[in-house]
Amino acid sequence: MNNWTAAADPLRSSDVLLVEDFEAMRSELKGLLLRCGARRVDTARDGREATAMLSAKSYGIVMCDYNLGDGKNGQQLLEEARLKNWIGPATVWLMITAEKTSIMVSAAAEEAPDDYLLKPITESMLQSRLLKLVERKAALAGIAVAMKAQDWRRALQLCNEQIASGTKSLAEVLRLQAQLYQLLDEWPQAQAVYESVLQRGPVPWARLGLAQVYLHAQDLPRAQALLQETVREHPQYLEAYDELAALLSAQGQGEQQVALLERAVRLSPNSARRQSALGVAALARDQRDIAAHAFSRALKLTEHSAIENVEPFLGMARMHTEAGNPAEAHKLVATMAQRYGSRDAQLLAKAEQVRALQAQGDKAAAAKLATELVALSADETSPGAADTAARIAETLIEAQQADAATRLLQHVTRNNYDNERLLQRTQLAFERLGQGAAGSELVTAARREATNAMKDSMRLMAEGDSQAALEGLRSARISMPRNARVLLNFAAVALTVLQRHGRSPTLEAEMRQSIATARALKPGDARAAELQQQLERWTAEPA
Repeated sequence: MNNWTAAADPLRSSDVLLVEDFEAMRSELKGLLLRCGARRVDTARDGREATAMLSAKSYGIVMCDYNLGDGKNGQQLLEEARLKNWIGPATVWLMITAEKTSIMVSAAAEEAPDDYLLKPITESMLQSRLLKLVERKAALAGIAVAMKAQDWRRALQLCNEQIASGTKSLAEVLRLQAQLYQLLDEWPQAQAVYESVLQRGPVPWARLGLAQVYLHAQDLPRAQALLQETVREHPQYLEAYDELAALLSAQGQGEQQVALLERAVRLSPNSARRQSALGVAALARDQRDIAAHAFSRALKLTEHSAIENVEPFLGMARMHTEAGNPAEAHKLVATMAQRYGSRDAQLLAKAEQVRALQAQGDKAAAAKLATELVALSADETSPGAADTAARIAETLIEAQQADAATRLLQHVTRNNYDNERLLQRTQLAFERLGQGAAGSELVTAARREATNAMKDSMRLMAEGDSQAALEGLRSARISMPRNARVLLNFAAVALTVLQRHGRSPTLEAEMRQSIATARALKPGDARAAELQQQLERWTAEPA
């Protein structure tokens, strides 16, 4: 067997999807891929065809042009593929671009494909890049399967095994290992991985990860210094800009935040999410020209994106309302509600409509809609982000709907006693309503109730009275039905009761509902996934 054939063998185990809008180039690239050893090459001529194919079949390699004519571009396709788990850590994604400008290079790297190729592409170049990537990714196949199943412990175990065996994909496995530690809320272990990587050199992803560790520990000065260093020394690493911008916002450094995001969008102007962040930051500082330009750009970029992005709609709607044109605001939020079907998007659209109705002078309609909105936002049976509810309360305050805002803030505070960042936000809102002391008292009472419930539960479990422990946590769950920690503590004790006393369809249903609600509140939560797996294993055992 000659070297060419031997080298090409790794590609024969992977199906390839080629996405290219020009027929002649599509044919040429398909031929190159087949000569490089690809077993099968499917082709798509635009984002729509590629979306259908990616959703229906798993591909080991995706080779995609950045520019795909009308519709979504290659970056938006990659975003959607990752969002919907059509691809995983073991998939090779090659982005192609014909332009060598810094903006296009940044755009091609925006969603971190495995590599990008500049046209014209030669056979030797393609083969060399593909073989290296396929070999590196092969080590990640098992990890990818475990991560797709949200079996974080199994994925972490496989990472450890790969590292112990001397994997050739060490950097990528270390990165996944650290991210898994973060998912599992094992921050000291994540910190150790990032620090070990940084001892070998200034790796940007490790710097970003270590900054996230500092943020988790509330060490904001060290996090900010590290992020600023990352942006300075790795100016093309755009994720660091995003993390630093969020930190600056949280610390009230709006002027620096706007300047940083302006730098980021100059480097890569085709991120709708980052343009939206710039619009929000600029509007908060009343820099309306900057905000309007950023929101307009974001609206255009979201047209073909599968990722929900309500910010440009809400931002532009607010600007129209404040400029005395609430009719245009109504049109924008109606378009947003039509495009995005998520519960949070629908609620945020209604909140902006309250502002527009108030500005129109229709106070009765505004009050009626605000009351409906609070009932929907505080609905204990439906999933919904606490950040969204807090934001709706803030909008209601601005729309002079103080009573409705108060009821919603009480709901958010009671259910998020353990979220310091969110509590700071709700406390500021209470103070705007002249209710600062009441907000503080509510937090104290919720913390006391949850803490006492946990202490009593642990004591009763130690005494062997698991049923009494369960009842105590059930009361806390009824009082704080949107708190993930309370829900998962209840589920953990419920599982112990089931194991000790046998099957109970009612309790199993309660446990499943608690875990499902917790997962809706905190998608990807490791403890929720582990409890779900334990329950499934237990119920699968013979009675």
